[in-house]
Amino acid sequence: MRVPFTRNGRALLNLPGYLALVYTLFLTGFFLIQNAVDLYKFYSVALFLPGLFALRPALAKTGRNTLFYAILAYLVYMLLTSFWSVDFSASELFDDARLAAYILVFLLIAVLISAQDRKLFENIIRLTAVCAGLAAVVSIALWYTKYPAPRPRLTGIGIIDNPNPSAFAYGFFAILNGYYALQSGWPGGRMIFFSLCTMLLFLVLLTGSNTGILATASAIALLLVLHQHSHKLLLAGGVLAGVAAVLYLLWSLGLLSSPVDAGFSQRLPVWHTVLNQWLAAPVFGNGYQAELLLTPAGDRDIANWAHNALLATLRDGGITGLILHLLVLGSAARAAARFTAEYRDPIYLVLLLFGFICMTADTNQLITRPMELWIIFWLPLAMILARETARSGRSFSRQAVQPDD
Repeated sequence: MRVPFTRNGRALLNLPGYLALVYTLFLTGFFLIQNAVDLYKFYSVALFLPGLFALRPALAKTGRNTLFYAILAYLVYMLLTSFWSVDFSASELFDDARLAAYILVFLLIAVLISAQDRKLFENIIRLTAVCAGLAAVVSIALWYTKYPAPRPRLTGIGIIDNPNPSAFAYGFFAILNGYYALQSGWPGGRMIFFSLCTMLLFLVLLTGSNTGILATASAIALLLVLHQHSHKLLLAGGVLAGVAAVLYLLWSLGLLSSPVDAGFSQRLPVWHTVLNQWLAAPVFGNGYQAELLLTPAGDRDIANWAHNALLATLRDGGITGLILHLLVLGSAARAAARFTAEYRDPIYLVLLLFGFICMTADTNQLITRPMELWIIFWLPLAMILARETARSGRSFSRQAVQPDD
């Protein structure tokens, strides 16, 4: 039964309405709040705790959703691997379990909001995209006024304080603004979204993040090619963006210039170390509480950060963990491909591609506090779950009104 947000002209104070409001504040907070700890506390108190009271109806909405249970299996298994970590810590396991619960509630609230009102959830994402675009304008203006030339790499305002993940977070919403510009039937709205997309793309370039630039160019190319209203100009733009992405990748690999991009060359020994760690425990991994690696000088080794989410899963959870990780990605990609085929709506597939590219070069474990992974990985999964919930709900409604033979 749909719970209305207004009745007789008066707003209803109910849990779904409250969660929708706070969910919006949380997502926009990635760009409005300057301290990651403050956003983490806000989520814990304002969204997670009230969200616990919505778990039962939200779980009922998921039904037998393959993607949700793949995510659940992955999170539970990776937490269980903590027990065979080299230095097991009960307190660290508790912290990781709490973060996994935060992620599940984040996903389930999206399901609940969409089940109540799919347009409302879509508007939450759209508003967040606008907020990210405005934050990009402010970020660029502050960057130009604060630093004289030559300027350092730009980091956008918000809770993320590093150029690479900043490029990921802002690039994600560059794609969404471009998508909304293509979807908008109002010329003014199309111009607003296009302008915000342009500013976000400019910010990604100014971060100097090779992975962010490559991921954004690839995703924009796929969006233009697959868009349902694509005509020759959009297709040409998509092909050009795709060619640019390929050339940029070849340049980073040193195939078009010498030497190889410094960022890529630094990752090769890291990946080699991570693979050697995996070989020490190939089936079940070394455990989620990874062993701390030190350099000969006694400093923290850069290889503690896998710089690749799949390799991090392989290191911590072995082949078993990697299979579960791939099951999550495969289930999400399958649903996204279905939406593309049935509704000519490629945005989910595009966002998955964007996140996948980002996560192959500069991420680590997936169970984290609210940072860039919540945007480039967990939010697309939440959007897909929300869309599947609305889709299955409509299918059930159509079946319910079928007359008996």
